[in-house]
Amino acid sequence: MVFTWYPATDRTQNDAYRRARDWLTDSLAQRMIVDARTQRAPSVQWAHWAKQQAKVIADVNIECSGCPEDTDTVIRRVATIKQSAVSGSGTHTVQPDTTVWVTIVRDGDRWLIDEIRY
Repeated sequence: MVFTWYPATDRTQNDAYRRARDWLTDSLAQRMIVDARTQRAPSVQWAHWAKQQAKVIADVNIECSGCPEDTDTVIRRVATIKQSAVSGSGTHTVQPDTTVWVTIVRDGDRWLIDEIRY
């Protein structure tokens, strides 16, 4: 969810964190659910997607090559995110792929994303 965007209605990519709030720890949500607008206009790519009414859909592949050992309360993984911009003019692959390191922590009977590092 964090890497699926709706540029026609999202002000910034951070809006995706708001949609994913139920899967985030409070500390990650506080860091990421912020108004990230600047004095500059959105990127040229973001503006192009918005004009096309495109949806940027994420396909996430989770891996664990060299990850620290899991514990009862913490899991660390590497995620590769492949995005596709889908609009009326077709589907286009977003380049390059994004790789992030994710920390997931146990919160009672749930697992929540606590950290996403680029």
